[in-house]
Amino acid sequence: MTRPTVVVLSTHTLFTQGVTSRLQLRGEELNLSVIDARSSDAMDQIIAAGPDAVIVDASDKEANLNCPINELLAAISVLKIIRLDPEQAGFQVVTSAQHIASEVDDLLEVIKSGD
Repeated sequence: MTRPTVVVLSTHTLFTQGVTSRLQLRGEELNLSVIDARSSDAMDQIIAAGPDAVIVDASDKEANLNCPINELLAAISVLKIIRLDPEQAGFQVVTSAQHIASEVDDLLEVIKSGD
């Protein structure tokens, strides 16, 4: 079984450092890398990593500004974005999959199937 590739998008907040530290303890289960969201080539680094998932601190305005979710979803066809919020008990998972649609029926099929 292949290990999922996970990128933690960070501006080195205490929260993302803590999450990264905890994930590193489980390093045998995933390929983990940390990318500094303040880097001018952060998006290029994420795309080059080809992650299965990107973890981002939902409250980190700088990370969200420098690497907008819509650009991540456009650049990587199948991706999970995990938005962690230090003020909430849970987290939000935004997933992406690309479909070919030439008619409204194609769109309706995707909506009805939940994919």
